[in-house]
Amino acid sequence: MTDIKNNERNKGKNALVNKYLCNFIASRFLLILRDQNGKEISQNKYAKLCGIAPSTVSKIKLPEGYDIPMSTIYNICRHEKKSLQSFFSDFEKIYGQNIPD
Repeated sequence: MTDIKNNERNKGKNALVNKYLCNFIASRFLLILRDQNGKEISQNKYAKLCGIAPSTVSKIKLPEGYDIPMSTIYNICRHEKKSLQSFFSDFEKIYGQNIPD
């Protein structure tokens, strides 16, 4: 029974981390979508430049977020010319290191 409770608790924690990651990405990169030259572009064009599906951009923008793969975070960071180290450092400044503890 303890394993089931732990699994459920971990699912809740993972969902919260994913929500925070998506909200962070949306607020940093998806409010106004831009190409590498700073020109405002459509969601479809942004998704194509990042190598992700337009529906993925839509899911990231949802207030509840979604189970975002590391590869998606990497692709967005690559397009935004931001290292993963810098991305997660900025994320931790806002949300801390121990979510949700």
